Amino acid sequence: MASMMTAKSLKNIVLAAALVALSACSSTFRSDVATFHKLPQPEGERLMLVPMNEERKDSLEFQQYAAILANHLRHEGYKATGEKDPDLIVGFDVQISDGREKVSAMPGARSDFYWRNYWYWGRYWHPVYPVGVDFYDDRLVTRTVYTATLWLEIRKPDGELLFEGRAEAETRNRAIPEVVPHLAEALFTDFPGPSGVTRHIKLDLGDEK
Repeated sequence: MASMMTAKSLKNIVLAAALVALSACSSTFRSDVATFHKLPQPEGERLMLVPMNEERKDSLEFQQYAAILANHLRHEGYKATGEKDPDLIVGFDVQISDGREKVSAMPGARSDFYWRNYWYWGRYWHPVYPVGVDFYDDRLVTRTVYTATLWLEIRKPDGELLFEGRAEAETRNRAIPEVVPHLAEALFTDFPGPSGVTRHIKLDLGDEK
């Protein structure tokens, strides 16, 4: 029996394709970065990295985050050390919000889709439909998202603040250790960045999932 593709089945195909497209977007990490600073040009100053929350001072998790930040600071021309008499003190913190529901539109197929004709090709019948058919019958999709934020500040030992910045991004889960490296990379993109400006940073993660 000859099979015929219905408008409903076409909608399902379009929805599936949209889901695949959304999945592909997961290889891109987007973050909003804002910095305020009066930093002089780095000249190899020695840094001491400490969590802003003293209760996390002995946290192995935050020691891992400190190592990530120290690596970026070394690339900027600083010397990250644990010495007692540093030239600069770097404070940092990481937080993630409670989940919230986000509603977005998923493109669907036009409801009044019609068929123009059928042409025999090989052993099967295939529908031929107008080129440029308008797809506009959107569907609303709800998902839970979280906001992960990385804060960073640089002070002189006497407390004078030289730099403060933050990078934040939406994430689909609360696995903060996987997000921090990307937040740090976004924060140090064109570091220290223009003061008093929010930048939208996009990182290409390649095939990373």
